[in-house]
Amino acid sequence: MQLSKNKKYQYLFFSILSIYIIFNGGNSNLFIQLNFVLISLFFLFCLKDKNYNLHFKNFYQSNKNSIFIYIIFLIYLFFQIIPLPIYLLNFFSPEKHKFILMMSDTSYSSISLSPSNSFFQIFHFLTLLLIVFILKMVFYTERHKYRFYYYLSLIGFITSFIAILFYLYGNPDILIFKNSYYKNSSTGFFINRTALAVFLIFCLIGSFELLKNYEENKNIQKSDHFIQKLYIRLFVIFISIGIITSFSRIGNFLLLI
Repeated sequence: MQLSKNKKYQYLFFSILSIYIIFNGGNSNLFIQLNFVLISLFFLFCLKDKNYNLHFKNFYQSNKNSIFIYIIFLIYLFFQIIPLPIYLLNFFSPEKHKFILMMSDTSYSSISLSPSNSFFQIFHFLTLLLIVFILKMVFYTERHKYRFYYYLSLIGFITSFIAILFYLYGNPDILIFKNSYYKNSSTGFFINRTALAVFLIFCLIGSFELLKNYEENKNIQKSDHFIQKLYIRLFVIFISIGIITSFSRIGNFLLLI
């Protein structure tokens, strides 16, 4: 079966996004850089296509204010790692100012307690912005959107299944995934239980959108309709269990809503 251009771009994006979801779980600075490079290259690759470029420009024109606010947030993150005179720290971060006076006699210091980690978090949030741009460029029809919802539902199921499995085995540390800090809650690939729960909430919303589409779409054959709904409902069950066993207050509150 020959894939269309859109499907090739979308499946490549799904592959990159899967890598992003898995290897950002350890919050490793190395993998944050890797994810940023992969997403950036794919974004530039999409911009070469005239159709996708036009979708990006339309999205940018329609959301200038929101993008501008996000850029201000990124500038604020960058400001935190700039070395500042000590007397300015007394205004921006009194606690850091006290800490510096007690521990050293340096004349300059950044607001951040860990400038190197804060620097890589800028790449992390830049990656999230690029992902939003790519979504608006590549998934521009209803059919494309439901394909993305199905991906969310599937990756949510896989992530929650692994998180629950880790939880049942006592959350052992596996390679870059440091789960031992959360022995009594599901974390899976993610740095903490709240990050997992919020991600699974988005997957749950995608699953509900799919079920809604199956109810409204009369063109789907009844047998296919039943099987697809069965899969999605199974995914919903595991995603919900993953959120509940994370024992995240924010995640479970959003689940109730």
